[in-house]
Amino acid sequence: MDFDLFSISTELILALGGILTLAVGFVGRSRKRPYRIGIISPEVVALAVMAAALVPSIMLIARTVFTHARPETYQFGGLIATDGLALFFKPIAIISTAIVMLLAIDYFRKIDIHRGEFYALLVFATLAITMLAGSTDLIMIYLSLEFLSLTSYILVGFLKRDTRSSEAALKYFLFGSVAAAVMLYGMSIIYGLTGTTSLSGVVSAFGGTLVPYPLLLMATVFVLVGFGFKVAMVPFHQWSPDTYEGAPTPITAFLSVGSKAAGFAVLVRVLATGIEPSIIDWTPLIILLSAATMTVGNLIAIPQTNIKRMLAYSSIAQAGYLLLGIAAMPLSDRAVPAVLLYLLVYLFMNLGAFAVVTILSARLRSDKISDYAGLIHRSPAAAVCMAIFMLSLAGLPPTGGFVGKLYLFLAALDTGSTALLWLAGIACVNTIISVFYYFNVVRTMFFLKPEEMSPIESSRPLGFVIALTTAVTFAVLFFPQPFIEIAHLSASMLTGM
Repeated sequence: MDFDLFSISTELILALGGILTLAVGFVGRSRKRPYRIGIISPEVVALAVMAAALVPSIMLIARTVFTHARPETYQFGGLIATDGLALFFKPIAIISTAIVMLLAIDYFRKIDIHRGEFYALLVFATLAITMLAGSTDLIMIYLSLEFLSLTSYILVGFLKRDTRSSEAALKYFLFGSVAAAVMLYGMSIIYGLTGTTSLSGVVSAFGGTLVPYPLLLMATVFVLVGFGFKVAMVPFHQWSPDTYEGAPTPITAFLSVGSKAAGFAVLVRVLATGIEPSIIDWTPLIILLSAATMTVGNLIAIPQTNIKRMLAYSSIAQAGYLLLGIAAMPLSDRAVPAVLLYLLVYLFMNLGAFAVVTILSARLRSDKISDYAGLIHRSPAAAVCMAIFMLSLAGLPPTGGFVGKLYLFLAALDTGSTALLWLAGIACVNTIISVFYYFNVVRTMFFLKPEEMSPIESSRPLGFVIALTTAVTFAVLFFPQPFIEIAHLSASMLTGM
């Protein structure tokens, strides 16, 4: 098998960059005063690493688009692929983590923490996501998933003196450990049935014929437990609200986007190229999970008074919409591109919402929705942008969220399946339900009187993040074709469609 060093240059840069960030943190450590952001500091080094890692990932995509080459090279004996799915998720992982780093600079500006370790862990978490997106072997999937989980546990509990942060990390760890054990047991069953851990080997072992093995169905369910935990899918979502509320706000943003993107990347790969529907019909199970996930997430989000808990349940509901696309994969060529497109839109609109939350969380020391009262008078730009992000999360025009959700619905309608048509109807009803709690935030910001009238100012990093995420949210609406074409190209290089 070929070994292309350039194809894994992103992972190499992230691995070496994480070590360098850690080293810079150790050299510049001072317990007597908070770090100053100088030319050489963990923040700057980590962001430089993200920029350096983004260059080869963009070059690989450009090479694929302009030369029409199919980068199907497998690395490390077939453990990692550099196909369309991997190329699509590498920039997503890097950009989302870089935005989280900018949020963290503002959030921790008055808190004395070990910044070297914090930013190094974010770099290593990005490495885990890129490895997971390209994993084509069950063992590699498990190792990458656990690598991501371990870094996430530490980041959630990074504020050691904050009891809420410690409690959130403990709950996250306990749920994650159980989910990982169940998933590993399911993988061991698949290995016992096929004699291989390679996804392509699993397909070959069954010859592409429908297998009526109850044991394989049980193994598939067990594997879905691990992936379902990562994407906060019902009924494996219990960790999400408490963890989102207790974690530092930038890490909550990372979990809602980076971790979720990683979970869906591996879910798409396993179900599209490993446990194919021609082997075992998993579509009814995904349909049930999708309906339950979006309904539970939206209904429980309504009474929430904490913005981070509300966004946690919103994130659960968003996972349900994405599962609609997963369920349509066997019957629609548009399904995988729809999932990829919606994940891309979700990245920017959700991080934009968390950028506004970070502003108020750092300055008001509160995450209550009631404290957003009159934000239009105290920070007009933040209030307007937050309203745009709420519109986009609800899937309403004129935002990119509308385009992403519409494409998901069209993928379900393309199938002609009665079950998927019903699921699309349930998704439409849930979209209407979600408008209630999203617009409650808008109502609070625009129509309720604030207790104080003092202006709330944001830092330059947060201002840049809000401007960037707002621009992309509108760009997907007004210039959707490039994003749709990239999603289709990535999907075609994964499934051969």
